Amino acid sequence: MASPTTTSSIEPSTYPKTMKAWIHTSTGPPEKVLKFSSDLPTPKPPVGDEVLVKISHAALNPGGSIMMQICPMIFRAKPAIPEMDFAGTIVQLGSNVSESRNLKVGSEVFGSILVGAHIGAGKGALAEFVVVSAESLYLKPENISCEEAAGLSVAGCTALALLDAAKLEKGMKVLINGASGGIGSMAVQMAKSAVGESGKVVAICSKANAELVKGLGADEVIDYQDQAPVHKFLTAEFGKDQFDVVIDAFGIQEIFHNSEGYLKSGHPCVTVGPAMPTYSMGAILHSLGQMASNFLWPRILGGTNRPYVQVSSFVNLKEIQRLADMARDGKLRVPIDSCWEMEDGLKGYERMLSRRARDVVQHFNSP
Repeated sequence: MASPTTTSSIEPSTYPKTMKAWIHTSTGPPEKVLKFSSDLPTPKPPVGDEVLVKISHAALNPGGSIMMQICPMIFRAKPAIPEMDFAGTIVQLGSNVSESRNLKVGSEVFGSILVGAHIGAGKGALAEFVVVSAESLYLKPENISCEEAAGLSVAGCTALALLDAAKLEKGMKVLINGASGGIGSMAVQMAKSAVGESGKVVAICSKANAELVKGLGADEVIDYQDQAPVHKFLTAEFGKDQFDVVIDAFGIQEIFHNSEGYLKSGHPCVTVGPAMPTYSMGAILHSLGQMASNFLWPRILGGTNRPYVQVSSFVNLKEIQRLADMARDGKLRVPIDSCWEMEDGLKGYERMLSRRARDVVQHFNSP
């Protein structure tokens, strides 16, 4: 059944004709291509199952920066607004939004703009308003802030994909690399919930983030700087009592290549894929070559004798509902690295691209 709240629920006189947003019309790094606009036309009113959201917070993700830097503008709408994850308040509903969703004007929501709409229609989260399908958002749990909710979707869905592929059970021992990042910090919490008190979560991160990661559920934390090279330490420490699963939330090739020393035979290394040193077409091609090698290189020619499982994740209603339920039940929180005002977008990108950050969030002042 359609919602009784239709596109007439907002007075035209109260909806601004323009909005603030970060935009780009060419491909490249944020500091070279992004421009701050204070007079970009606001989206047209929602129709059908669409929802108009006033964005309060948007998360910066590596994926958004990758698209900004390497996706040719010939395939993109201009101007393009970067980023996809957001949190905010509903200001208008299309006439076909189902009542079962319980979405109302004034509801606080979080979600993610679909890649097709992001590329093909130029929609992005670094703007004051966005129109998205109702399937792309969900009611924000009352026990988390909009700042936290903004960082849930992409990183959270990727963590879910890692955990689903890992097929963890109670009592298992799991190693998680990149445990303090946006994806890894959520994977640690999900993993500890899955293996229970009888299981063990060993996390790899920097000493600076060790207490944070322990607080998220890790039973043991390894500082990759003090124990470098970490794969040799893992072999020495866990060679006789190996892991049931290795989860790599960052994508360090050496973790997989040397996993025979600390991962049980026949048990998988589940990963987000090889980390790219830079965001360029050359780096992507190099990473593709590494992926192919991980999957195909014969064991008899020196390939790693452990299953390699690389996940891809897609944000959809089912997955963001899972994340919302976990957060509502107190089983998932989103550690925020830093929160920047809208006008400081380039500073936010500088922090995020340092590769030492967790979730970096932009905050939007009310107009």
